[in-house]
Amino acid sequence: MSLVGQSASASLTVTVTAEALAGFARGIGASGSGQRRPTTFPISWLTQPAVVDAVRQMAADRPASLPVHELQTIETLAEAPLGQPLMLTATATRTDADRITLQAVLADAGGASLTRLHAILRLVP
Repeated sequence: MSLVGQSASASLTVTVTAEALAGFARGIGASGSGQRRPTTFPISWLTQPAVVDAVRQMAADRPASLPVHELQTIETLAEAPLGQPLMLTATATRTDADRITLQAVLADAGGASLTRLHAILRLVP
């Protein structure tokens, strides 16, 4: 059975900390001094089990395939506050036989969007 057109979603509470930002910056070869936040930091949350499970659900008909990152965009609308609970809502959609589109929004406690993420994953045998 084809999963094309179907979606799976995940919502989770996340927090931005100075330590996590510095560690991520070091991991990508930046100084980690905290003077400038890495724009790509929000992708670190896409490895959370709930998000990974949503992607796995959309690849269930291709169990021997690996979802390989093909493209991403990150749109920062406002800087995420440090130390405050934020809501990340991610939706994985099977857009065709070989691709999953992952869209996520990071929002503050009041529901205002802070960051939008978009990624395309290709299912490679």
